[in-house]
Amino acid sequence: MKLNIKENRFNLDINDLITLGKRSNNKKRNFLFISKVLGKHLELKPEKCREIGKDLAKMITEKKESLVLGFAETATGLGMAVASYLEDSYYVTTTREEITELKSILSFDEEHSHAVEHTCFLMDKEKIKNAKRIILVDDEITTGNSMLNIIKEIRKITDTKDFKIVTILDWRNSEYVDKFSEFVEKEKVNIEVLALIKGEIEVDNTEVYIDEDGEELKERIEPINLNIFDRIELQTAFGKESYIKNTGRFGVSYEEIQALEEKCKNAANEINKFIDEEDKVLILGHGENIYIPARIGCYVKGDVLYKSTTRSPIFCENKEGYPIKSKNIFYHKGVKYYFYNKEIIEKNFDKVFLITEDNLNIKLTNNMKIVRI
Repeated sequence: MKLNIKENRFNLDINDLITLGKRSNNKKRNFLFISKVLGKHLELKPEKCREIGKDLAKMITEKKESLVLGFAETATGLGMAVASYLEDSYYVTTTREEITELKSILSFDEEHSHAVEHTCFLMDKEKIKNAKRIILVDDEITTGNSMLNIIKEIRKITDTKDFKIVTILDWRNSEYVDKFSEFVEKEKVNIEVLALIKGEIEVDNTEVYIDEDGEELKERIEPINLNIFDRIELQTAFGKESYIKNTGRFGVSYEEIQALEEKCKNAANEINKFIDEEDKVLILGHGENIYIPARIGCYVKGDVLYKSTTRSPIFCENKEGYPIKSKNIFYHKGVKYYFYNKEIIEKNFDKVFLITEDNLNIKLTNNMKIVRI
């Protein structure tokens, strides 16, 4: 594979942003860029999850009341990080939660994805109907087809014609850039694509990487219930579920995002009771719940890193230089999740804290506590 970098807005080292991985059992696309800044598959300092949002927000120079939309699963935290730096913003994320009590305002499929259907449960629909500008946030664009699909959906419920797509990496080739231009002309909208790095990918390897799922983790432990964050109860395919209100899944204002910081500090103070100053600590988010656990991690004492569980199947290879050495699986609300590098985590960290918003109680490592916030 060859990367041809055409634009590098802040003169960033791409190796600080991504490393190359292999998709597991995927015939459409056999590679993926594993982010070093999202807090998804690789451990990082929790502060980085918000800092990358600041870099993206800096590209948006015109102040305007905006609806910011982040994409499940990986970019839910990234989108909220961007919104946290845009004072006139309102944030919502797509989700794959099966909430039956609410009607989705959008529904679309994501190309190249292993889990395709997105829904969006924005409570205050006026926020999208009356938005002066809509900002779509994702970590990476390869063809941009998913973005065009969702803009088509959004156009059904709003008169907004001003769209910005904000991303870390834009890999569209000239064919797909032209497709955007044709779409803009046909739909009579304005779309500006802002990326930290723009370029093209040359792929010469079409091998399908086959591996098996790792051992399923089933052992359960009793969570520590903090109940610090405001909640909302909704009917789902699995019965009544309690969700944290201001994750972005139902819409959250800029002011509400800022107000989360105090609650994150309070949660960290409770977690700190279980930590010694010299401990190496891993804070774990789960699935779409990325931003808040990362912010909690910023206030946890000790030597702290952060990452999250994921739905993404990544090929494992126990060799030097390859980031994903081993995998385990577990199931939550009928969905298969992956937990990578369990043995390395148990070796490198004194304590692991899984931050959850619901009743997830599966013990992922032997040195883990589960904290329901």
